[in-house]
Amino acid sequence: MEKIVLYIKTYEPDFERVYQLIDSIEKFNKDKIPLVISVNDEHFEKLPSEYHQKYKVYKDSDITTTTIKEGWRYQQIIKASFYKLKISKNYVALDSDSLFIRDFYISDFLYDDDTPYTTMHESKDLMEISEKIGLDSQEIFFQKTLRDTRPFFGNHGKKWDYGPSPYSWSCKVWEHLHEVYLKEINLTFDEFFNQIDQKSHSPGECSIYGEYLLKTKLIDIYPIEGYFKVYHYKKQYQKEKNELSIEQLKKIYLGIIYQSNWDKKRKHFWQIWRRK
Repeated sequence: MEKIVLYIKTYEPDFERVYQLIDSIEKFNKDKIPLVISVNDEHFEKLPSEYHQKYKVYKDSDITTTTIKEGWRYQQIIKASFYKLKISKNYVALDSDSLFIRDFYISDFLYDDDTPYTTMHESKDLMEISEKIGLDSQEIFFQKTLRDTRPFFGNHGKKWDYGPSPYSWSCKVWEHLHEVYLKEINLTFDEFFNQIDQKSHSPGECSIYGEYLLKTKLIDIYPIEGYFKVYHYKKQYQKEKNELSIEQLKKIYLGIIYQSNWDKKRKHFWQIWRRK
């Protein structure tokens, strides 16, 4: 069993982004952390054969099945069930719109051979930029999903943001939540997820993981801020795009995320970057 792998959950509309992400992994993955990919069953054969040959590629149904079909919710269910493959103790869950921008190592994600770092912070920078661009910092995504998730686990205290992606997760935590906690309260993960969803339509897998870890202390918690610089909003990008160069950002972050709206910008950036 591997001590850690990189994991990308994807589907056909995101393949072009995934190709760029994989390019960046191949360029900067100095410890050769294994890469695992899963694909919606109906798109599995559409992923080019070169990726099937080079990496471990699974159908989503090899991991789990779910009654939840809406895309952004569905992919959370799959990512939260990765432990069922039993191929690694820990994994780094990467979204398709991610790009690495500098060398990275196992030690970036693991404190020791068994314990991943936990993304866990107050996200004051995100709250600040939200207010600057006219959004209510108390209603941004992590605030809402935390409010809806925390009551299930009885936690209190600081309002933690357990993102943004990528997430370094322990399979032990996800397995215990599925196989112990949910069985004790007689719920499937789909049912549990839907109960959060019914409150304000804001379930988030990173908040579920973080709050369950906070409740159980199944592994030691070594908190870190996000691995990647994330441009969450168009207005944020417009305000910040000229503040720091990529050369400056890579002194601070492992990577960068232009969320889905930034596809053209990202493509241009990567064409330049991979020539360096």
